Amino acid sequence: MRKMKKFAMAMTAVVAMSMSAMAADDAGEHKFEKAKAYYTECKHASAEEFEQIKPYLKAFTDAEVMAETMNDPEKFFKLMDILNDPRTMHVMANCSMEPVMWDTWARGLTNYEKLTIASLKAMNPVGMFKWMMAPINANVWKSMLAHLDYNKYVRWGEAMLNPKFYRPMTDMLTSLEWYEPRLKWFVRAETYTVPLKNMVTLPSLEKIYNTRIN
Repeated sequence: MRKMKKFAMAMTAVVAMSMSAMAADDAGEHKFEKAKAYYTECKHASAEEFEQIKPYLKAFTDAEVMAETMNDPEKFFKLMDILNDPRTMHVMANCSMEPVMWDTWARGLTNYEKLTIASLKAMNPVGMFKWMMAPINANVWKSMLAHLDYNKYVRWGEAMLNPKFYRPMTDMLTSLEWYEPRLKWFVRAETYTVPLKNMVTLPSLEKIYNTRIN
Protein backbone atom coordinates (compact mmCIF):
# COMPACT_ATOMS: atom_id res chain seq x y z
CA MET A 1 0.00 0.00 0.00
CA ARG A 2 2.84 2.34 0.86
CA LYS A 3 4.50 1.59 -2.50
CA MET A 4 1.27 2.38 -4.34
CA LYS A 5 0.98 5.66 -2.48
CA LYS A 6 4.57 6.61 -3.40
CA PHE A 7 3.93 5.67 -7.03
CA ALA A 8 0.77 7.82 -7.13
CA MET A 9 2.65 10.76 -5.62
CA ALA A 10 5.43 10.37 -8.18
CA MET A 11 3.00 10.30 -11.09
CA THR A 12 1.21 13.35 -9.70
CA ALA A 13 4.53 15.18 -9.54
CA VAL A 14 5.36 14.22 -13.12
CA VAL A 15 2.00 15.46 -14.41
CA ALA A 16 2.32 18.66 -12.39
CA MET A 17 5.77 19.33 -13.82
CA SER A 18 4.46 18.62 -17.31
CA MET A 19 1.61 21.08 -16.96
CA SER A 20 3.89 23.77 -15.55
CA ALA A 21 6.37 23.20 -18.36
CA MET A 22 3.67 23.58 -20.98
CA ALA A 23 2.41 26.74 -19.34
CA ALA A 24 5.88 28.20 -19.08
CA ASP A 25 7.03 27.43 -22.59
CA ASP A 26 4.78 26.69 -25.54
CA ALA A 27 7.41 24.91 -27.63
CA GLY A 28 4.95 22.72 -29.52
CA GLU A 29 6.01 24.60 -32.63
CA HIS A 30 9.58 25.42 -33.52
CA LYS A 31 10.47 29.04 -32.90
CA PHE A 32 12.04 30.58 -35.99
CA GLU A 33 13.91 33.48 -34.39
CA LYS A 34 17.28 31.74 -34.58
CA ALA A 35 16.49 30.33 -38.01
CA LYS A 36 16.00 33.83 -39.40
CA ALA A 37 19.28 34.94 -37.80
CA TYR A 38 21.11 32.00 -39.36
CA TYR A 39 19.61 32.73 -42.76
CA THR A 40 20.57 36.38 -42.72
CA GLU A 41 24.17 35.44 -41.84
CA CYS A 42 24.49 34.28 -45.43
CA LYS A 43 25.59 36.40 -48.36
CA HIS A 44 22.75 37.95 -50.39
CA ALA A 45 20.14 36.70 -47.89
CA SER A 46 17.43 38.88 -46.40
CA ALA A 47 14.80 38.52 -43.69
CA GLU A 48 12.13 39.05 -46.36
CA GLU A 49 13.40 36.04 -48.33
CA PHE A 50 13.36 33.93 -45.20
CA GLU A 51 9.72 34.84 -44.51
CA GLN A 52 8.88 33.55 -47.99
CA ILE A 53 10.44 30.13 -47.43
CA LYS A 54 9.52 29.74 -43.76
CA PRO A 55 6.09 28.14 -44.40
CA TYR A 56 7.81 25.40 -46.41
CA LEU A 57 10.55 24.78 -43.83
CA LYS A 58 7.87 24.27 -41.21
CA ALA A 59 7.38 20.83 -42.76
CA PHE A 60 10.51 19.71 -40.89
CA THR A 61 9.04 20.80 -37.56
CA ASP A 62 5.43 19.65 -37.93
CA ALA A 63 4.25 16.19 -39.06
CA GLU A 64 0.93 17.53 -40.36
CA VAL A 65 2.64 20.12 -42.56
CA MET A 66 5.05 17.48 -43.86
CA ALA A 67 2.14 15.18 -44.72
CA GLU A 68 0.36 17.98 -46.57
CA THR A 69 3.58 18.80 -48.44
CA MET A 70 4.20 15.21 -49.51
CA ASN A 71 0.57 14.90 -50.61
CA ASP A 72 0.79 17.93 -52.91
CA PRO A 73 3.29 17.87 -55.82
CA GLU A 74 3.34 21.69 -56.08
CA LYS A 75 4.37 22.05 -52.44
CA PHE A 76 6.76 19.10 -52.65
CA PHE A 77 8.71 20.35 -55.67
CA LYS A 78 8.74 23.88 -54.31
CA LEU A 79 10.29 22.53 -51.12
CA MET A 80 12.89 20.66 -53.19
CA ASP A 81 13.73 23.92 -54.96
CA ILE A 82 14.12 25.71 -51.61
CA LEU A 83 16.37 22.94 -50.26
CA ASN A 84 18.69 23.26 -53.25
CA ASP A 85 20.24 26.34 -51.70
CA PRO A 86 23.21 26.48 -49.31
CA ARG A 87 21.48 29.24 -47.35
CA THR A 88 18.64 26.85 -46.56
CA MET A 89 21.08 24.09 -45.68
CA HIS A 90 22.94 26.50 -43.40
CA VAL A 91 19.70 27.22 -41.54
CA MET A 92 18.65 23.59 -41.25
CA ALA A 93 22.07 22.31 -40.16
CA ASN A 94 22.41 24.94 -37.44
CA CYS A 95 18.82 24.62 -36.23
CA SER A 96 19.17 20.84 -36.00
CA MET A 97 21.77 21.40 -33.28
CA GLU A 98 19.60 23.74 -31.22
CA PRO A 99 17.79 22.46 -28.09
CA VAL A 100 14.61 24.27 -29.13
CA MET A 101 14.50 22.04 -32.21
CA TRP A 102 15.10 18.95 -30.11
CA ASP A 103 12.10 19.99 -28.00
CA THR A 104 10.02 20.35 -31.15
CA TRP A 105 10.93 16.92 -32.45
CA ALA A 106 10.55 15.16 -29.08
CA ARG A 107 7.11 16.65 -28.50
CA GLY A 108 5.96 16.13 -32.06
CA LEU A 109 7.08 12.50 -32.26
CA THR A 110 5.26 11.64 -29.01
CA ASN A 111 2.03 13.44 -29.94
CA TYR A 112 -0.08 10.50 -31.15
CA GLU A 113 -3.00 12.74 -32.03
CA LYS A 114 -0.89 14.87 -34.37
CA LEU A 115 0.77 11.81 -35.90
CA THR A 116 -2.61 10.18 -36.56
CA ILE A 117 -3.96 13.32 -38.21
CA ALA A 118 -0.75 13.57 -40.26
CA SER A 119 -1.19 10.00 -41.51
CA LEU A 120 -4.75 10.80 -42.58
CA LYS A 121 -3.54 13.85 -44.48
CA ALA A 122 -0.78 11.84 -46.12
CA MET A 123 -3.36 9.36 -47.43
CA ASN A 124 -5.70 12.05 -48.77
CA PRO A 125 -6.95 10.69 -52.15
CA VAL A 126 -7.06 14.23 -53.54
CA GLY A 127 -3.28 14.23 -53.34
CA MET A 128 -3.09 11.09 -55.45
CA PHE A 129 -5.08 12.85 -58.16
CA LYS A 130 -2.79 15.88 -57.93
CA TRP A 131 0.26 13.64 -58.38
CA MET A 132 -1.35 12.02 -61.42
CA MET A 133 -1.86 15.48 -62.93
CA ALA A 134 1.62 16.74 -61.93
CA PRO A 135 3.17 16.23 -65.40
CA ILE A 136 0.83 18.89 -66.82
CA ASN A 137 1.03 21.22 -63.84
CA ALA A 138 2.93 24.38 -64.84
CA ASN A 139 3.85 25.21 -61.22
CA VAL A 140 5.50 21.82 -60.81
CA TRP A 141 7.62 22.38 -63.91
CA LYS A 142 8.48 25.88 -62.73
CA SER A 143 9.94 24.50 -59.51
CA MET A 144 11.79 21.74 -61.35
CA LEU A 145 13.30 24.11 -63.91
CA ALA A 146 14.44 26.40 -61.09
CA HIS A 147 17.18 23.84 -60.39
CA LEU A 148 18.82 24.93 -63.64
CA ASP A 149 19.46 28.43 -62.30
CA TYR A 150 23.25 28.83 -62.37
CA ASN A 151 23.08 31.28 -59.44
CA LYS A 152 22.23 28.35 -57.17
CA TYR A 153 25.44 26.57 -58.06
CA VAL A 154 27.51 29.73 -57.72
CA ARG A 155 26.16 30.00 -54.15
CA TRP A 156 26.97 26.33 -53.53
CA GLY A 157 30.54 26.86 -54.71
CA GLU A 158 31.00 29.86 -52.43
CA ALA A 159 29.45 28.03 -49.50
CA MET A 160 31.67 24.97 -49.86
CA LEU A 161 34.71 27.23 -49.59
CA ASN A 162 33.39 29.08 -46.54
CA PRO A 163 34.47 27.60 -43.15
CA LYS A 164 31.29 28.98 -41.53
CA PHE A 165 29.24 26.58 -43.65
CA TYR A 166 30.70 23.70 -41.63
CA ARG A 167 30.15 25.37 -38.25
CA PRO A 168 27.46 22.92 -37.01
CA MET A 169 30.07 20.16 -37.19
CA THR A 170 33.09 22.14 -36.03
CA ASP A 171 31.63 24.11 -33.10
CA MET A 172 31.30 21.00 -30.94
CA LEU A 173 34.99 20.33 -31.47
CA THR A 174 36.30 23.86 -31.05
CA SER A 175 34.04 25.66 -28.55
CA LEU A 176 33.32 24.73 -24.95
CA GLU A 177 30.48 27.29 -24.96
CA TRP A 178 28.65 25.05 -27.43
CA TYR A 179 28.06 22.49 -24.70
CA GLU A 180 26.53 24.67 -21.97
CA PRO A 181 22.97 25.20 -23.35
CA ARG A 182 22.82 21.63 -24.64
CA LEU A 183 23.85 20.13 -21.31
CA LYS A 184 21.21 22.30 -19.64
CA TRP A 185 18.67 20.82 -22.04
CA PHE A 186 19.66 17.27 -21.11
CA VAL A 187 19.20 17.87 -17.37
CA ARG A 188 16.09 20.07 -17.63
CA ALA A 189 12.89 18.49 -16.33
CA GLU A 190 10.74 19.98 -19.11
CA THR A 191 12.79 18.10 -21.69
CA TYR A 192 11.27 14.84 -20.52
CA THR A 193 8.01 15.67 -18.78
CA VAL A 194 6.13 17.01 -21.81
CA PRO A 195 6.98 14.07 -24.12
CA LEU A 196 6.14 11.72 -21.24
CA LYS A 197 2.76 13.39 -20.80
CA ASN A 198 2.16 13.02 -24.54
CA MET A 199 2.97 9.32 -24.36
CA VAL A 200 0.43 8.64 -21.60
CA THR A 201 -2.30 10.86 -23.03
CA LEU A 202 -4.87 9.21 -25.27
CA PRO A 203 -5.55 11.07 -28.54
CA SER A 204 -8.89 12.78 -29.02
CA LEU A 205 -10.84 10.51 -31.36
CA GLU A 206 -13.40 13.27 -31.86
CA LYS A 207 -10.73 15.71 -33.03
CA ILE A 208 -9.25 13.09 -35.34
CA TYR A 209 -12.68 12.23 -36.75
CA ASN A 210 -13.50 15.90 -37.33
CA THR A 211 -10.15 16.71 -38.93
CA ARG A 212 -10.65 18.51 -42.20
CA ILE A 213 -8.50 16.95 -44.87
CA ASN A 214 -7.69 19.68 -47.36
